[in-house]
Amino acid sequence: MKPLVSVVIPVFNRAAIIADAVESCLRQSYAPIELLLVDDCSSDDLGIALRPWKDDLRVRLLRHEHNLGVSAARNTGVQAARGEYVAFLDSDDAWLPQKLEHQVALALRQDHPTFVIGTLTRIVTSRKDVMVRPKRRKPADMPLGDYLFVHRAQARLETVAHDRAPLLGGCFAQTSSLLLPTELARATPFRVDLRQYEDMAFLFDLDDKGIAFLLVEEPLAVQQNDDRPGRLGAQDDLARGLAFLDAVGGSLSPAARLGFEAGYLAHQHWKDNPLRALSITARAFLKGAIGPKTVAGILSRCLLGQASQKVLRSTVRGWFNRSSEAGQAT
Repeated sequence: MKPLVSVVIPVFNRAAIIADAVESCLRQSYAPIELLLVDDCSSDDLGIALRPWKDDLRVRLLRHEHNLGVSAARNTGVQAARGEYVAFLDSDDAWLPQKLEHQVALALRQDHPTFVIGTLTRIVTSRKDVMVRPKRRKPADMPLGDYLFVHRAQARLETVAHDRAPLLGGCFAQTSSLLLPTELARATPFRVDLRQYEDMAFLFDLDDKGIAFLLVEEPLAVQQNDDRPGRLGAQDDLARGLAFLDAVGGSLSPAARLGFEAGYLAHQHWKDNPLRALSITARAFLKGAIGPKTVAGILSRCLLGQASQKVLRSTVRGWFNRSSEAGQAT
């Protein structure tokens, strides 16, 4: 008998867009699944949005009486899960139909219960450009912090086997791509005290347990990387970044800490303390934690602002994509 997979979708004021996520889950080539939507005390009517699936026994709606945050919502879903495996899907993301099928097949080949399986992720920008991440595999002997944040370490890694869409440089792990044993997820809850970077903290907590990070090298998850209101990833906040460092700092090497500070926080220091922003960036570059492209990105973000820098970056990537497609056509 095939193992049941429990899919957890945390939802807060996403009734208008939730249908794509739900449909991408229920149209999976793999069965059996159950879908747990955790309404984190939304002010819109999620029940109306879910009416098309009111008779679908695979769909369960759980509600919080108070807004507790995305971490608490995911934890509620995990605790209610009946499946042997749990997979996470954000309410504004989606899956390709074979996502769970390929992950479960890999899970069943494992001889131990301490693993998490990701897939490549298609990242769609506001300009509808598409990139794929991660570009490189995580080796078992490399700390997660070095894999995610240290340019010098990333440069030594093998590139994933993918040649259809442009691979975006650097390393990456995204919640909507993950599947893991339910008992492991219950033993490693998301940190409810973090309101941003909680997904990375979850992975660091798993890494501290010595689990295996496995990867299906196909782009089977789709992330909408735009500036839509309500997206935590589009709302940089220095205090939240520092809280993340306080929470996981013991799991980071000095180079990894510098890499995170430069890549995620330096531009946020710019407004009140430009010298600190430049100091962090320079030290990270000299230590090999970030490369020249990241330095250029940080400086452009400081000088242009986040919105203008994203437009510039998207324009350059769009030009690169068109040039690559034209070269392949000839």
